[in-house]
Amino acid sequence: MLRGLKTKGDVIVQGSIKPGLLALYVDTLVMAIGFYMLVPILSVYFIYHLGMSTALSGSIIAVSGLAQNGLRFFCGIAADRIGYKKTILLGVGIRIVGFTLYGIVDHPAGYAVAAFISGLGGAIFHPASFGAYARTTSEEMKTKIFSFRETLSNVGFILGAVIGMLLLRFDFSLVCFSSAFMFALAFLLSWFLLPQMEGESSKEQKLFPIVKKICNDKSFLGFCLLIIGVWALNVQLYLSVPVLAKVLLEKVDSVSFLYMAGAVFMVLLQIPVLRILLNRIHQFHIMALGTFILGLSMLMFGFTVGLWSMLGAVLIFTLGQMLVVPTMNHIISNFSDPHSFATYFGFTGWSFAIGGFLGNTGGGYLHDLTIKSQYSLVPWITLFLFGCFISIIFYMKGNVRS
Repeated sequence: MLRGLKTKGDVIVQGSIKPGLLALYVDTLVMAIGFYMLVPILSVYFIYHLGMSTALSGSIIAVSGLAQNGLRFFCGIAADRIGYKKTILLGVGIRIVGFTLYGIVDHPAGYAVAAFISGLGGAIFHPASFGAYARTTSEEMKTKIFSFRETLSNVGFILGAVIGMLLLRFDFSLVCFSSAFMFALAFLLSWFLLPQMEGESSKEQKLFPIVKKICNDKSFLGFCLLIIGVWALNVQLYLSVPVLAKVLLEKVDSVSFLYMAGAVFMVLLQIPVLRILLNRIHQFHIMALGTFILGLSMLMFGFTVGLWSMLGAVLIFTLGQMLVVPTMNHIISNFSDPHSFATYFGFTGWSFAIGGFLGNTGGGYLHDLTIKSQYSLVPWITLFLFGCFISIIFYMKGNVRS
């Protein structure tokens, strides 16, 4: 996919990869391995090993999401001013502290504090990272570059999930410390390999005009509202699989292999699928299709009876993610300008925070309420209908923009 690319200035065009973009790719892969060593198994550890309810487990995980996504806007503004590299280093350093704390504490309140700190680290470096990607990429290459970023992230998912579940057999603290070590490695790689990419907004734009511009952009705000719904569906994977596995499967290890299968599926098909669709379908129609597929997978989860049917639902869910995530990132960058990439990506963090909180806590509560009753299909049908509703809105917006 990257063969035959070359760079001109700060962007990527036909020929070779600019060193800054290559450094971002390496950074993404290393941090993805560290992240997926720990985060996907948190609900498994909380539910299986500590005996927490699904609602409590979902609430702790939601704290991380609220911190990471709720503070992204302010962190994005800071990144556009102090520079992307400095912001990435600060955020990664804070996440190291949070992941280490997971391995030290032994109480739900302590896990919530660790979740907040690790989420804060993500809030700081995520907008800067996406801003750096957008700034080193030409307009026509953005979706492809973001797709390749997601591919690398899922390679990290494959490696991280396997390593994490293997280490969990020995000790949960070992998982946490190993994950923190990977982010320490990412810190060093960022320090030595990333270019400075100093912020431009400090010289050219004041804070309040940018905020006013965003708040007056009704199209962007409407898109952010839709992202809330998309993300409420997206976070279900880390609740749905552990919840069903607890009821249907005998071995906890099967959970990591289901996640891994989804990641392999995405690595193989992410770029080819989007390459086909981008030439034929409007971006908002791709979002509509992806959101509908996410909702459809929720319905499939409701009818799973064992490992293989769960695998089918996971793969369908993954297909929806393949379409939604890179397309969403490209649309966000289109709303922005060259001096405010991180600010715009940061603002959408509020959508992720609200959607993640509603998805984790609401989904967890519904599962606890109905999982062993005659109403066990209610959460899945509700999520399916919700996905259909969001999909229809995306489709209508695509018709207007076509």
